[in-house]
Amino acid sequence: NGPFADEYWQAACKEIRTLEEMGAWDVVDRPSSEKNVIKSTWAFKLKRFPDGLAKKFKTRFCARGDMQLEGVDFFKTYAPVVQWTTVRLLLILEVLLGLKSKQGDITATFLHANVPEDEEIYVEMPLGFEKKGKVLKLKKTLYGLRQSPRAFWQYLTKKMNECRMQQTKFDP
Repeated sequence: NGPFADEYWQAACKEIRTLEEMGAWDVVDRPSSEKNVIKSTWAFKLKRFPDGLAKKFKTRFCARGDMQLEGVDFFKTYAPVVQWTTVRLLLILEVLLGLKSKQGDITATFLHANVPEDEEIYVEMPLGFEKKGKVLKLKKTLYGLRQSPRAFWQYLTKKMNECRMQQTKFDP
């Protein structure tokens, strides 16, 4: 409901199409009651032009990570974060050596990482896309899952190693 309901619905349909194209899940029968089925939610955002007019309607389908059970739905969550001393050092080297730096953005970041093989994660169907008796068995990590940052870090580390890049020992 609301003045932008149609625009948000179109954005939600696009999000679901993207997730399906990336092979984020399989639609399966609801598992036995001993398996935890995590609730899902939608995150909506309206991006605006500087003058306040609507620019883009964004939706993101998220798992409710706050409903995950440690030891059942996830085991490890640690993912490193860069230290500011490392960032400052890189910026100093850029200036001293006359280098140019660039920034990048990874679209659908967490969807690049697979759910760890030792974990089975079931999520409720998205609101508006429900199918009776069905849930999603995740193959890719979603926003909201506690293990998503770690899984993406492992994916990124592997890809960077394939490009012969190495992680510094000072900022693991």
